[in-house]
Amino acid sequence: MTGDPTRAEVAPDAPARPGTGHEDDWALEGRTRRDVVVVADRFARFARGERVLTVSGLLALLAADDTDPEPASCHWVVHLGQGIDATDHDLLEAAREKSGVTVTFADPPAFRRVPERSVLVHKDRSENVLLAGVHSPSAGHCQAELRIHRDNELILDHHTGEHVQGIVIVEAMRQICIAQFETAIRPGLATPAYAGVWKRIDLSFQDFLFPLPATVESLIEESDLGRESNLKFRATTAVRQQGRTVATANIEYSMIAQGRIDALERRKADQATHAYLG
Repeated sequence: MTGDPTRAEVAPDAPARPGTGHEDDWALEGRTRRDVVVVADRFARFARGERVLTVSGLLALLAADDTDPEPASCHWVVHLGQGIDATDHDLLEAAREKSGVTVTFADPPAFRRVPERSVLVHKDRSENVLLAGVHSPSAGHCQAELRIHRDNELILDHHTGEHVQGIVIVEAMRQICIAQFETAIRPGLATPAYAGVWKRIDLSFQDFLFPLPATVESLIEESDLGRESNLKFRATTAVRQQGRTVATANIEYSMIAQGRIDALERRKADQATHAYLG
C-alpha cells in the first residue's frame, strides 16, 4: 500500500463477499478501498476532507448516480464514529442495499451496540448515558467504551471547533465511577439505593477528545466501607483515544444511602432558603 492510507488498490484475485464486515470481504475486483469514519450530523465540523463523513454525507454518497463515477469505483469501508446508534445503522443499511455503491461496515456489531442502562450511571434519559460495555478486568478496575449520543444534553450547544468539549470528559469520569460502584460494590450491600457525592476532583487535560471511539476507566486506589450508609472512595480515572491519554483525574467521592442524602439535602436546602430570604 502506498500513498493515501485510506486508498488501497484491491488484488484481482481477492475474495468478495460484501456486507459482512470481515477483512476477507473487503476486497472487490477492480475497486479501490476507501476507509472512512461516519459520525452523527451533530459533529459536522469534524466531518471534513475525505476520511470522515456525517450520516447525511454517507447517505448522499450511497444515492450517487452515474454522473459521479467515483463512489461506484470504490469499496467503502465504514468505521464507527460518535453519535451513531442502531437506528443510524438501519438507515444506512437500507440505503446500502438499494445503492449501486459497494459499502462494508468494518465492525457491524459495534454499530448496534447499545449504551448501558441509564439507572447504572444515575441518569434518567438514555441519550445522556456516555458508557457502553462496562466491565471489570480486575478487582477495583472498571473500563467502558465512550459512546456519545447525538442528542446528549452536554453537546447540544457547543461552539469551540471540532473536538468534544471537556465537560463530556468530566461527566464520563463521573459515570464510570458510578457504574463501577453499581456493578462491583452495591450488589453486596443491603442498602438498595445510593447517591454519589463528589468531594474533590483533580483533573488534567492532556489532549483534545474527538468524535471517534474512546475508552473510559476507573481504578479505585482507596476505599472506606466501614459505614454502609456512607461509603468513601478515592479513584484515578482516565479517558483514552487511539493510544493517547486525553485526560486523567484523581477523584474523591462518597456513595451515600439515598434516604440519608435526601434528609441531608432537604435540611440544607431549607437553610439556604432561610439565609437567602433572611
